[in-house]
Amino acid sequence: MKQTKKTSQQKPRIALRPALQHEKKQGFLIRNREILLLGAVLAVTMAIYTPALFHRLTNWDDLGYVTDNPYIKALSPANLKYMFTKPVAVNYHPLTILTLAFNYRLSGLEPFSYFLVNIILHLFNVILTYYLALLILARNKPMALFVAAIFAVHPMHVESVAWVSERKDVLYALFFLSGMISWIKYIGKRNWKWYLFAFLLFVFAGISKPSSVVFPLVLLLLDYLNKRKMNLMVFVEKIPFFLVSVGIGLATIFAQVEKAVGKFDNYSIIQRFLFAMYGFFIYIFKLFFPFGMSTLHPFPVHSHSLDLPLVYFAAPLFDILIVVLVIYSLKHTRLLLFCLLFYFVNIMLTLQFLQVGSAIIAERYTYISYIGILAGLTWLLKHISDQRRIPVRYVYVVMVLFFGIMTAVAAQRVSVWQNSETLWTDVIAKYPNNAEAYNSRGFYFLKENKFDKALPDLIKSLELNPTDIDALNNRGSIYRQQQQPRLAMIDYNKALSIDPNYVLAISGRGNTYFSLGILDSAMMDFNRALKIDTGFSVAYGNRGAVFFRMGQFDRTIEDCSHAIALDPQYADAFLNRAVAYSSLGKWDQAIDDYTVVLKTHKDNASVYEWRGIAYRNKGANQQAINDFTAGIQLNPSIPSIYVNRSLTYKQAGMKQQAADDINKARQLGVVVND
Repeated sequence: MKQTKKTSQQKPRIALRPALQHEKKQGFLIRNREILLLGAVLAVTMAIYTPALFHRLTNWDDLGYVTDNPYIKALSPANLKYMFTKPVAVNYHPLTILTLAFNYRLSGLEPFSYFLVNIILHLFNVILTYYLALLILARNKPMALFVAAIFAVHPMHVESVAWVSERKDVLYALFFLSGMISWIKYIGKRNWKWYLFAFLLFVFAGISKPSSVVFPLVLLLLDYLNKRKMNLMVFVEKIPFFLVSVGIGLATIFAQVEKAVGKFDNYSIIQRFLFAMYGFFIYIFKLFFPFGMSTLHPFPVHSHSLDLPLVYFAAPLFDILIVVLVIYSLKHTRLLLFCLLFYFVNIMLTLQFLQVGSAIIAERYTYISYIGILAGLTWLLKHISDQRRIPVRYVYVVMVLFFGIMTAVAAQRVSVWQNSETLWTDVIAKYPNNAEAYNSRGFYFLKENKFDKALPDLIKSLELNPTDIDALNNRGSIYRQQQQPRLAMIDYNKALSIDPNYVLAISGRGNTYFSLGILDSAMMDFNRALKIDTGFSVAYGNRGAVFFRMGQFDRTIEDCSHAIALDPQYADAFLNRAVAYSSLGKWDQAIDDYTVVLKTHKDNASVYEWRGIAYRNKGANQQAINDFTAGIQLNPSIPSIYVNRSLTYKQAGMKQQAADDINKARQLGVVVND
């Protein structure tokens, strides 16, 4: 017996030696190839998204999230309280808004840091996806690498990364995926530390994006995949998670019910069923064929008509076929059912059975849900390879080719997000009869003062949708700035006949009255706008301009200060307050405000002139001369700057320079007495 025992003990030692020698022969690169390849995937991903670092914020939700969002512009107790107790940008996602506030504190409205954070979060999510796939796919490293690689570069994910407003996607995914990993650890080790981690991570995911409400269902799917016995305790331990889900869901309904959720009678039950079936199918289709991508995929009809493209009627058949095949696969594995249910659970709230928003599908909704399909696809490739005895290298070739194609398409897709013009031009190319796209591109041109391009887009938008109050307001703004007040009034009044509380049109009409010198009507409109929206900074700034025209400089300062408190980047409010301070002889305060304006309007010669006047009046002649000189360098054709610099030279005893400037002003057509 001893000899037998000794022999059995010796066999492992003899067998282990060659294995250890083989490991040494493999070397560092072979033993760590998947990690090194994951690093390569991260590098490729960074290369794809690096151009986005130099993109601009768009007018597709970025206005509400960043540009015009007063709650990110100061990390005050009041703003923090608002973020966590009220909806912002028609949603409840306080942690997302808080991260944008940190971006704003770091770089203001310069977009570089916003895009950088999105990209970094995406890279972390790629790593988490790799580790999650490793746990789901029985620690098969090549399979996990493929899942992470396609997740990293898939073109359908570009929207989530290259769009600042989708910070919520990459942020909630960070916590959602980490929470899933923690739950798998909890299942395996029965350590309540991992349970607590999973719960806290879910809470963070929940306050990053409401889509995370499905997390408790995902936990049940993980229980199923890991063959947990479905007893009472399995459901009891999910109660805290479901309670948080209900809370987040109620907060989201409160935030969206009036503005984002469409009326149920907009579409029939049959239409809604077809929309949902189409969404379920088309997301899977676009995983393999990501073409025809667009920022906006509008509903195919806006009535109860069943005059839909054929694909809407074919989609249910494809969906049934997919479900049948997955059920059939249960004789081999429960993984495919898990993957399909994971996909469904993560998109079911966006399948438009209940209309949310104006799009039938949105590419960003695939950000997490695709992990399920990718894991199932990877398992299928491996299974077929094993069953048909196909050399695994051929499978790897297919994977690499797919990765390469997705990389190329994603790189092209990133360029679409360069600015609002490129973004909406792409939508118009895909959907040439979409009014919203024309209005959004027209609005971009309006803000760029390209009225010759803006006006045709807005006219086209109103041809397609004559009751679009945003397009009416935007066209009215162009007419006003083109000195066509009658046409501006027609558009503003039509918008207000549709929505009497539309503050942008009220304010625009007030500006038109102001330009016509009808100050009492302008004042009435600005007062009305502020009664509707007490946080409307532009109305405070505009009313301040009316007070200035009336000679009430103290009230101008009061209104402009209120506007600045609401929006610390409101340059026109600083400028109006500076002019009011100058009118009251408060030169130091005026100089401070002019300086703020020049930080963002460095090419404005008139502001340099006005600050120069303030410096001269407080006796700072050299600073005044410097400002006048800067203004002349920017625009040598403004005669008043030469006159003011001449007065400053004269005050400083520099008579020849003063005479030269007076002569220059005369050459420009100004009559100046000696």
